Amino acid sequence: MLKHAILTTCALVVSFGAHAAEGGMVTYDDNFGVKTGWDLSSDDAYLGSRAGCFEGLVRIGYDTKLEPSLAESWTQTAPTVWEFKLRKGVKFQNGEPFNAETVVNALNNRLKAPVPARAFSSKLVASVEPVGEDVVKITTVEPSVLLPAQLASPATTILAPAAYKSGKVDPIGTCTGPFKITEVDPNQYMTLMANHEYWGGMPKLAGGRVNFVPDADTRATQIRTGEAQISRLVPPWTVKTVESTEGVKVAPIPSPRITELLLNNAKPPFNNVKVRQAIQAAIDSFGIAESIYEGAVKGATMPFSPGEPWAQQEPEPAYDVDRAKALLAEAGVAPGSLTVGLLAYTAKTELKDVAAIIQAQLQEIGIKVEVRVADYSAIEPDLLSGNFDMALMSRGYTTDVAEPVGFLNADYTCGGSYNISHYCNEETDKLIKSAYTVAEPAKRYAIYEQAVKKLYEEAVSVYLIHETVFDAYSEKLENYRPHPLNYYVLTKDLVTK
Repeated sequence: MLKHAILTTCALVVSFGAHAAEGGMVTYDDNFGVKTGWDLSSDDAYLGSRAGCFEGLVRIGYDTKLEPSLAESWTQTAPTVWEFKLRKGVKFQNGEPFNAETVVNALNNRLKAPVPARAFSSKLVASVEPVGEDVVKITTVEPSVLLPAQLASPATTILAPAAYKSGKVDPIGTCTGPFKITEVDPNQYMTLMANHEYWGGMPKLAGGRVNFVPDADTRATQIRTGEAQISRLVPPWTVKTVESTEGVKVAPIPSPRITELLLNNAKPPFNNVKVRQAIQAAIDSFGIAESIYEGAVKGATMPFSPGEPWAQQEPEPAYDVDRAKALLAEAGVAPGSLTVGLLAYTAKTELKDVAAIIQAQLQEIGIKVEVRVADYSAIEPDLLSGNFDMALMSRGYTTDVAEPVGFLNADYTCGGSYNISHYCNEETDKLIKSAYTVAEPAKRYAIYEQAVKKLYEEAVSVYLIHETVFDAYSEKLENYRPHPLNYYVLTKDLVTK
């Protein structure tokens, strides 16, 4: 039996001495709006979490460690069974009771959803059951030591039963967090007010507004003009200008996120490893980092950033035009005979320019590239169905689970829910899935290293940029700091002068 006695950390210790919100409103710019009607398997879940409305049983702290949230502790009682003891004193914002039954209802809604959450799906979870009033038992399909980390994903947000009665998810009045969503225009904004009955204590702000601003340059402009007090993800090429603005600070955050070139491994010519290796050798990722990102980020050869506990030693850059040409010749591809498509999406403004550089670099080895740039929702069906050649993607590898096992499982196993590379190798599957059964972190990290080394050697994907996130904010804000996984913005303790 593996027992986790979880103590409430300083981040969650609350002072109930505050009897009223100190007042003040904060406006922040997010990079997208409500895209799927609050489908929790989508990015909408992260939007609700950043707005301070959504909460789950477990949370990820600013040090990326697991912390109690709506569950105060958890225990693994068998290889496939976990029990979560619920926090007392929690209410849903509409007054519905918070107990084991309502938690089970919320999580079972996730399991039954038409589009499952990568962190919490029927492929991973067999059942969710109440044990009395304040304990929830979750049984996994296979033995897993990582279920608590999966439950820290915003996709496993716990909402009141009323949230699901319309057949869609309605977060208004059904959250547990420090702020209530009061109005939503899916393409423009949402407004929030303080939840005066928040279990964690009175929020210091009276409320807030989230503007949905897809254009990165506009987000950078609005923090400079004072239209927003926080702007998420200002682009690297605006950082110097934003930093020079009086009263504005920029916080760089090395992000567990990789910009990658996905190759369709199931489709000719990319089902030939030598062609994939030729593409890998033809692309100068470090040159892309210097030119497009003005040196504000680092070029990549492997997916995980150096210094992370699971990061491998990065090999020398693969860039070698002569080797790329030789590999194409070995694959039987004559110069000038190959034309391939490359997809990029508009939400990441810089991807259009990255695509243009890749187009030019592959032209050097005799491959013609036709670039298509569109909204992500327009290209995702082609990505998931395999109707593409190459695609640029910005992918967080600890987004679904606080370790990269979720990323590896979703993106690089035969049945992976986000296997856009359409890569399938039984040996790799066994390796990745073995991590779920290994209790000792260092041994899991070694598995991740071994898996990505194999992916690199087979050139399954071409890793381009270790991303750095730049969030800009007003000096008038107190207690604001960017979260390394971008999970939280409006928090209980945030206050404006």
